[in-house]
Amino acid sequence: MDAFEAIKATFFQECDELLAELESKLMLLEQGQTDLETINAVFRAVHSVKGGAGAFGLEALVRFAHVFETLMDELRGGRKPCDAVTIKTLLRASDVLADHIQAAQGLAPPVDEERSAGLVQELELLTHGGEAPPAVEEEEEDDFGFTPMAFDAPLDDPALAVEAPAADAAPAGQPGWRIVFKPHGRMYGSANEAGLLLREVGRLGPITVSVDEAALPTLDVLVAEDGYLTWTIDLVADVDEKAVREVFDFVEADCDLTITPLGGAPALVFEEEPPAVLPASDELDIAALLAKAAAGAAPETPAAAPAPAPAPQSVAPQSVAPEPAAPAPVAAQVSAPEPAPAPAAAPIPPAQVATPVAPAPVTIRVDLDRVDRLINVVGELVIQQAMLSQRVLESGLARSSGIALGMEDLELLTREIQDSVMAIRAQPVKSVFQRMPRLVREVADMVSKQVRLVTSGEDTEVDKTVVERLAEPITHMLRNAIDHGLETPEERIAAGKPAEGTVRLAALHRSGRIVIEIADDGRGINRERVKKIAVDKGLIAADAALTDEQIDNLIFLPGFSTAAVVSDISGRGVGMDVVRRSIQALGGRISISSVPGKGSTFTLSLPLTLAVLDGMVVTAADQTLIAPLPAIVESLTPQESDLHYVGGLDPVIRFRDRFLPLIDVALTMGFRETPMVPSEGVAVVVETEGGQQAALLFDAIQGQRQVVIKSLETNYRQVEGVAAATILGDGRVALILDVDVLVTDMRRKSPRSDFKLAS
Repeated sequence: MDAFEAIKATFFQECDELLAELESKLMLLEQGQTDLETINAVFRAVHSVKGGAGAFGLEALVRFAHVFETLMDELRGGRKPCDAVTIKTLLRASDVLADHIQAAQGLAPPVDEERSAGLVQELELLTHGGEAPPAVEEEEEDDFGFTPMAFDAPLDDPALAVEAPAADAAPAGQPGWRIVFKPHGRMYGSANEAGLLLREVGRLGPITVSVDEAALPTLDVLVAEDGYLTWTIDLVADVDEKAVREVFDFVEADCDLTITPLGGAPALVFEEEPPAVLPASDELDIAALLAKAAAGAAPETPAAAPAPAPAPQSVAPQSVAPEPAAPAPVAAQVSAPEPAPAPAAAPIPPAQVATPVAPAPVTIRVDLDRVDRLINVVGELVIQQAMLSQRVLESGLARSSGIALGMEDLELLTREIQDSVMAIRAQPVKSVFQRMPRLVREVADMVSKQVRLVTSGEDTEVDKTVVERLAEPITHMLRNAIDHGLETPEERIAAGKPAEGTVRLAALHRSGRIVIEIADDGRGINRERVKKIAVDKGLIAADAALTDEQIDNLIFLPGFSTAAVVSDISGRGVGMDVVRRSIQALGGRISISSVPGKGSTFTLSLPLTLAVLDGMVVTAADQTLIAPLPAIVESLTPQESDLHYVGGLDPVIRFRDRFLPLIDVALTMGFRETPMVPSEGVAVVVETEGGQQAALLFDAIQGQRQVVIKSLETNYRQVEGVAAATILGDGRVALILDVDVLVTDMRRKSPRSDFKLAS
């Protein structure tokens, strides 16, 4: 990849972050948080996208972002109300902006021109108060939206220098202001642009602009983030100082600004043309001024007016001519006026003083493949460390020997490295959650329902691989909740509910795993209808005796759907079975809780990481297994007095005034054909994600160890009761148990085994 493409790729990465920020701030606007800070954040996001797109010549993206940005500029200036109609249009505009970015990346087909043009018209009508937008010449724009000037010769060409007449002072008493504006570097860092500010001044009346690049250093010492240019703007308009100062309201703390009554302003010189000023409706030629300054050309002093020092450069702004004729080459004239002493800047009112902002954390962008390789290497390091520890243990060295103590230190260091590397991959689920408001909004519109999405736990961190693969199942489940779970507004009102339904999306940590909950306050699962559909489709026998939990889980069967009509949302018999397969592929599981008339809750339980696991090493028959440590409650040695049998067959063990199923793991998994004597083994009490408890019976416990997870399904095939595999210190493969499957299957076979102990 060449340097240009690398920079372009970085721009698109930043676009993803900007779109996420844009989406979150627009949702705040929709919720009624229409404060200036939120509106400014939306403006900055769109402006940043537009500026970057202009640098790469993405014209369609620039044009759309420019119209979007213009409306936001009106909103932040208080010239347009941020009402419900405007916010709804902005939400749709953010969708189209995202589509334009996807198309520019080549990840999607070009945006439908009719759809984009229609939304552009809506944005322009909102911007101009319902009036037709002013006609604009079809000329190339720079990334600020300004029409550039044409130069037929280099800016430092001596042929451009002309004799200038003496500068006439402005007539005494003429209404207007002279604004001297020098931005600081931090102003640009907050996504503000000098060009936009100058254009805003131009809206107050005719202006002339000059730029002083005397402070511009040579390239070898230039710092791109600093501000070196000073702009002088003469505004000829009968407006008060407050109106002028409002233009710089958001940047006054980040610049040097003086505003004085107009008088003695230098004249602007044209070649073969009289001096001119910009009408308020025209665009400024900031690109030409910046190009002249960046070129670093030495200021030229006319012979008629020698000057002892470099003087500000005055360049005539270009008016947008109504004639289609091409503009004549513009000559840059350098003059050396005697500047009037500027009075001290007016004090900034307390309300305008910027609140100190905590510095943002310093970050770097690293290719994900490099992180993955690092994690794989650290995983191998963990395995090698376990092997070394095994060899030291087998050698019979005393625990107090130098080698044994060194191995303990190595184990601690290895674990710290492992935790640190995993923290690099950890990221909040916010990146997934932020995509969902748009989905909910679109689906709700399609089914004519009023839906409010409530999210919580967005900062819950999980492995990046898990986060990336969460989007599809959450999308399916939210669509299902809106389409099937929530009633229509009329049905909700008739049932005594508010017309607007609520869908809740939450993330939290529980028992070393991440839990995602999708809940709605809708009608709940109609179990009679679900069972009838399953029978009609031949998925179950007509005389099948099923519990409520089993009926609820019928919706995960392939081909099952309760939709009466096939639509763009549902009804094709795919969705919930896809959700279950996706979650199982991540080593997770899904459960349902539903109350008819009150709603349903779907709970996804997933591992925090797909790379490492803290586990208990146990023995069952002649096999070494790993029991996930987060699922273990307690271990104990079964006593004959605590053992009982249900129906003379199913063993249960007394545990804290309860009887729990006692599962012989070796027998259940086929490692041996006859059950072991419980009192000769070790019982490990475990708890599932659903809160169910059981006791797993093993031959012995070897100890606790951090293991590297290897996918058994990828390298072999899926085995019931086994979540994954790992490599032990002696090089053997050990299976990692799926505790939930073991307990659930056993409870299904013996539903009577869990009961309260009679007093």
